[in-house]
Amino acid sequence: MDRLNLEKQAAENELDLRKKAVQKLCLEKKISQNETARVALVLDASGSMYDSYSNGTMQSIINRLLPIAMNFDDNGEMELWTFNHGFKRQTTINKKNFFRYVKSNLDAPCGGTCYGPVMNDVGMKYIQEEPANLPNFVIFITDGENNDVRDTNKVIQNLSRYPIFFQFIGVGDTNFSYLRDLDENVPDRYVDNANFFAIPSIDALNKMNDEELYSKLLKEYPTWLEYKEVKEMIKKQTSRKTKYKNYYKHNKSGSGSGSSILGDVLEIVSDIF
Repeated sequence: MDRLNLEKQAAENELDLRKKAVQKLCLEKKISQNETARVALVLDASGSMYDSYSNGTMQSIINRLLPIAMNFDDNGEMELWTFNHGFKRQTTINKKNFFRYVKSNLDAPCGGTCYGPVMNDVGMKYIQEEPANLPNFVIFITDGENNDVRDTNKVIQNLSRYPIFFQFIGVGDTNFSYLRDLDENVPDRYVDNANFFAIPSIDALNKMNDEELYSKLLKEYPTWLEYKEVKEMIKKQTSRKTKYKNYYKHNKSGSGSGSSILGDVLEIVSDIF
């Protein structure tokens, strides 16, 4: 067996071990092994993240997060978005293609940082395009403050009426004042649909041991699942009647400012409620 295949086999073995670590944590947190969910990863691809993509750090993080999807996701895959001032839907990550995924699939990071457009697109995929009676667990990693506070507020407020939970991770020496004060910055939410923790650097995130990382990631999600409102959202998800639109005809990749996107999601939400 050549070196590349040996590396791939070792990476697959680590995936299986980490999946067992997630299962053990679920037992401790009393999360049912039958609690199926859709799992997504949203990665900051702004210019300041360049080194993390090029030096293998981001690949290592993907390797550590995929076992969560392998444990919870309805098809064992992890959907991926990258974002800067726009966003892009990437090829879904699974056990067959995770090895060297970053090198094979992702462009070099560039640009600024806006949360709203990519969060809105996550919502549109799970609410409008592919509604399902499932919760959605979204891991959102960023190293910078957002430049679109007002737009992000609107998206978080409106998505709080849907079964989508955002676990934000801030990496680096940024203050992350917006994410740290989500309860104050976005007070008018139907339910609390987000949690946040910060880590000094992307390298520190990668070096955190599996037990600590998975414990932080799953700290608030089980509580959110138990909300009466969330249980009702999940039951009603496929029966919602919305005015479907040709939403992405003009800009599937989300390279624009996101203002028209936000306008559409607000109209769709108003149609439902």
